[in-house]
Amino acid sequence: MGRNRSFHHLFAIVVAALVLAACGGRSDNDGDGIEVTISGRITFDRPPFKTQVGGGLDLDNPTESPARGIVVELIDATSQAILASTVTSSTGEYSLTGPANRRVFVRAKAQMLRTGAAPTWNFRVLNNTNRDALYALDSEVFDTGTESSTRNLHAPTGWGTTSYTGTRAAAPFAILDTVYRAQQLILNVEPNAVFPPLDLFWSPSNRPTLGVFCPDTGDIGTTFYQSEGGLDQCATPAELPAGIYILGDFGGGIGDTDEFDQHVIAHEFGHYFENRFSRSDSMGGGHVNGDRLDLRVAFGEGWSNAYAAMALEDPEYRDSQGIEFDFGFNLEVDNTSGPGSEGWYSETSISEILWDLFDGPNEPHDAIELGFAPLYAVMSGPQVRTEALTSIFTFAAALRAANPAHAAAIDDLLRGEDIAVTDEFASDETNHGGDPEVLPLYPELIEGAPTLVCVHGRIGALDNNKLGNRKFFRFYNPARRLVTIDVIGTPAGVDTIAARDPNVFVYRRGNIVAAGTIDRSPRETLDQITLDEGLHIIEVYDFDLPSVPSTKRCMTLSATGT
Repeated sequence: MGRNRSFHHLFAIVVAALVLAACGGRSDNDGDGIEVTISGRITFDRPPFKTQVGGGLDLDNPTESPARGIVVELIDATSQAILASTVTSSTGEYSLTGPANRRVFVRAKAQMLRTGAAPTWNFRVLNNTNRDALYALDSEVFDTGTESSTRNLHAPTGWGTTSYTGTRAAAPFAILDTVYRAQQLILNVEPNAVFPPLDLFWSPSNRPTLGVFCPDTGDIGTTFYQSEGGLDQCATPAELPAGIYILGDFGGGIGDTDEFDQHVIAHEFGHYFENRFSRSDSMGGGHVNGDRLDLRVAFGEGWSNAYAAMALEDPEYRDSQGIEFDFGFNLEVDNTSGPGSEGWYSETSISEILWDLFDGPNEPHDAIELGFAPLYAVMSGPQVRTEALTSIFTFAAALRAANPAHAAAIDDLLRGEDIAVTDEFASDETNHGGDPEVLPLYPELIEGAPTLVCVHGRIGALDNNKLGNRKFFRFYNPARRLVTIDVIGTPAGVDTIAARDPNVFVYRRGNIVAAGTIDRSPRETLDQITLDEGLHIIEVYDFDLPSVPSTKRCMTLSATGT
């Protein structure tokens, strides 16, 4: 996607130097057609979290873990030709057959690959600060001889006593092994799943820079999932490759490294699942637990928190930072941190609901255990087709309809988080999160009847993804025809100003069918756009809202058809 993805023989994590042509290669005829078996085990070090929550990773006591499902190759040391290839077992074992009396080495790639008949996948860990090179771990060069032999490869963390002093070879394999676990959750209910390719970008230079966003230099800001599209902010801007970008800068013990934080990586895989197997209408952006979020963002983040817990079978979300520190939350503990802390706008509330649907009934309001299959069925079916924007309302309505015997228990979970038992459009919702103007969530836009719309950033506006930043309307188009949608900045009262840069989007089942985003214009007009028959969702907001978030921005919205 606009970048050179060349493969280099030596990468940052290769732990043994290769002796190439100087070792004396042999011709293809050496060994008189005899073949030998090279087998072994590929492992990596994974530091566990300390028992005490908040204590961070136990970097001094890593566990030797199998590198499962990864690609292993037998490579000719002289020609660099691949002589044989396989993937490791669930215990990290591999076996390759190659020519006798040949100078070779074994290469373990940070790649999980399966082609042909379903299930299929291609997951890779790449170095975004080294031209997106694929990480690999190579053995020393050896002669195959005439008898079978064993070659084990191990990737250490590179940790010294107080900092990293060696090559951080384990990191890419730890990342990939978390993907292995996250993938199993799907395969257990859909054995023939086809996984779209997923690249995971990690580098020891990836840091939470707040300035220029440039993955080529490691300035990624945070660990995140990128679906597709968009440009970076490098000196020569380029298209941003889709995938998961992962922090890795230790920063002398004060940085944020995520390669061993399994919940963090599985959370991002949850975004990948929602984007590729289901449907995500979330615009993303900054968020922390306790935020009152746009309904789409709240569901997307809540889903991914719960997905990580389900995949790892652990409700304790932990994110390490620096030395001897981590923070997180437990989905078995109900969050009641204050007014407005629970509701459809809370990623925490949604995380807890989804986890309780999955795990056993072990709380007063939790009398249900569905496992993952029913959740997967909703996410891959009704959630994709809903007329509304994706949210806890669309999910819960579909889950209740598909599982009528559990409807009462599902409703109890919703009520326990102050979410109304209602339809996909939240028609009966009364929890406004401290902002009565956000309800109803989907008022109807009547053709030919201009409607005053006001948005604000009092709850937060930096990323335009908080409660009150945006308004949604239902617009039913009776036939395929031309429609004009007009949004004009309009002052509404003493404490309001006219929207300075109105933006408008028109959705049909999650797909953007029209958009008006002219910069610095107080008016947006979608003139004579073709809309199909059916229900459409119209979204409006003021892109300029973060500049004066405390003041309401108002605009007049209208739609007319011909």
